[in-house]
Amino acid sequence: MMDTADQSIPITLPITATDRRQAYQAAKHQPSQTRAEQIYRNTLAVLVTQHYLQLLGIDSDLERSQSWNPLSRLLDDLADLYVPALQGYLECRPVHRGDQKSTIPEDARHNRIGYVFIQLDEPYQEGQILGFVESVSVSELPLSYLRPLHELIERFLDQSPPSSTQLNQWFNRMFEPDWQASEELLDSMKEMVLSCRGISLQRGEVDSNWIQQRIQQLYRQQSPDYMPPIHVDSNPEEALVRLIQTTPDDEIRWQSAELLWDLNPQHPSSPVIRAKDLGFYLAGHRVALMVGMLPKSDGRMLLLLRLYPLEQPFLPAGLKLIGLDEAGHPFFQVESRSQDDYMQFKFTADRGDYFSVCVMLQDVSFTESFVV
Repeated sequence: MMDTADQSIPITLPITATDRRQAYQAAKHQPSQTRAEQIYRNTLAVLVTQHYLQLLGIDSDLERSQSWNPLSRLLDDLADLYVPALQGYLECRPVHRGDQKSTIPEDARHNRIGYVFIQLDEPYQEGQILGFVESVSVSELPLSYLRPLHELIERFLDQSPPSSTQLNQWFNRMFEPDWQASEELLDSMKEMVLSCRGISLQRGEVDSNWIQQRIQQLYRQQSPDYMPPIHVDSNPEEALVRLIQTTPDDEIRWQSAELLWDLNPQHPSSPVIRAKDLGFYLAGHRVALMVGMLPKSDGRMLLLLRLYPLEQPFLPAGLKLIGLDEAGHPFFQVESRSQDDYMQFKFTADRGDYFSVCVMLQDVSFTESFVV
């Protein structure tokens, strides 16, 4: 299985400026400051929960949520979020750091499919989802009763893998329609890969001198026991295959495989690489998500997730690449800076492992699930 974070650790998610503006709009014009603060925090708790479900690829409907109705919001202390797939409401109760219990209003103790508890503290830059309970029948719930969040996913929000992208079929050249990357996209991505590495293209071919130098560098990084006799200049593909097959270092194995893909994408030892243009999902920001796979001799799989800009020299700042395990827990998160020309994450998984990938930019995102 994949190495992931301890499932008992709370899930921390950012609160965006847009979230705070929405909470402010909901809370203004209330009869008291206390009521305004209550609505502000309830709104943020609902939005943090919505973002978490979004990471899992689970739809929610704010407009059908009672807490999003101005009249209901005025009359009752509600923080619910409607989940269409379950035809029910999750109650999203905000708590402060250090709270030992949470108050559950009478109106929130009925017709709920579960309760999540979100720690919110000024300046409201992030929220921590602490855990959940399935039902509540008391006005004050000790937070020590909370169950780990992965149990909520298993009980209420389980969306099974049948609709997931089947990576195990990619080696048979069976690709889902969305991953039938056009030659134009793959060529554009390949040119971006080579450009990022400082490789010049001559008449559509990789600079052979650079390739030879890079292969020699990779060999020099090996111990003497992993230096098979090979003439790099006469057969660079064979030299790369030897590295892929013999190196004990997964990073060098992947770098060698990518160089082989640069030279000959159809070579049997090349990784399987596909890409998807996410411009439609990210409000017109043309970013490509690349997924690469390379089998290891022990039967496990090396996986590479990488984001590239397609029209601009750099990724938009603040773009997030997040991986979630089968229980919905993030096991990595990387974020682009102002002048990143790509960002990536590599990990090892077993066949049959399930994970999701979320690409998020401000208030828009793309999520897809995969089975290895």
